[in-house]
Amino acid sequence: MTFPASSFSIGPIQVQPPLVMAPLHEITDQPFRRMIRQVGGVGLTVSEMISCEALIRHARKAERMMAGEGERPYAMQLAGCVPAHLADAARMARDAGADMIDLNMGCPASNVTRGGAGSALLKDIRLAESCVSAMIQAVDLPVTVKMRAGWDNSQKEKAEYLDFLKMFEAAGVKALAIHPRTRAQQYEGHADWSLIARAVEAGTSFPIIGNGDVNTPEDAHRMVAETGCHGVMIGRAALSNPWIFRQILEPGLEISEAERIDLCISFFQLILELLEPREALHKMKKIGSWFTKGIRGGVHFRQKLQVCNDPASILRELEALKAPHGD
Repeated sequence: MTFPASSFSIGPIQVQPPLVMAPLHEITDQPFRRMIRQVGGVGLTVSEMISCEALIRHARKAERMMAGEGERPYAMQLAGCVPAHLADAARMARDAGADMIDLNMGCPASNVTRGGAGSALLKDIRLAESCVSAMIQAVDLPVTVKMRAGWDNSQKEKAEYLDFLKMFEAAGVKALAIHPRTRAQQYEGHADWSLIARAVEAGTSFPIIGNGDVNTPEDAHRMVAETGCHGVMIGRAALSNPWIFRQILEPGLEISEAERIDLCISFFQLILELLEPREALHKMKKIGSWFTKGIRGGVHFRQKLQVCNDPASILRELEALKAPHGD
């Protein structure tokens, strides 16, 4: 089955193939995105959500989160609710090498929404308009938005997200990724793809990117068939299967256990090269648990992973996984 779309454009930038690695907090940092690019099949990568408040304070961690050398095209995602601060942060992201700037209007985490950012912006369309307008006026790059279906079910049932689409178009937003769950749902229940279809049917001048419950290559094909979306954004499914983007484009592509282990080893080596030792160890433990799901010996490896505090030992345990043995 051939993927029905070949590309879409965000302003002057072509996204080809039309597959996007979703921003995931504390996951999609520079090493992870570089690994995803090396595997292939992805057309656009997005930074982790970066707090505009942290950026304008020049917080070291926030500034490091902007790193994206060699990624093209590359979007930086900002979170905030003060238009002037988002404008300043957008300029910093532009100067750091972003190809486009994305406003987070989807994060459901209470530590984000409590301050009025993330999906809390869905409660105030005028403030959301001021935020995107300030960013658009601040930079000569495409500004995009990632949003949810609403703050709660009442907002979803009133289809208020369609009012946001009209506002985005009038303001000059160049693309929209929509995750059709409400903030109240968090990650529970199912993503209502019919909302993505309605967004496409609204006929905006910018592309609609579908997101939510794409767990297999077949899901991506089905999402495009059912909604008509211009692109597909995938998040958590890529943690245990970084090849999902290629498998969407190359049906039948099979990956051996040895290939999965080799990728994990090379990824861990990249982490050690680019991150500080303590941060690298934390990331190895987190990612290693996902990467080894379904691999023979994976349970034993994950048990060792939890108590190991030496990156070299972790790499040796991974090498040992290549030897044939049972889980």
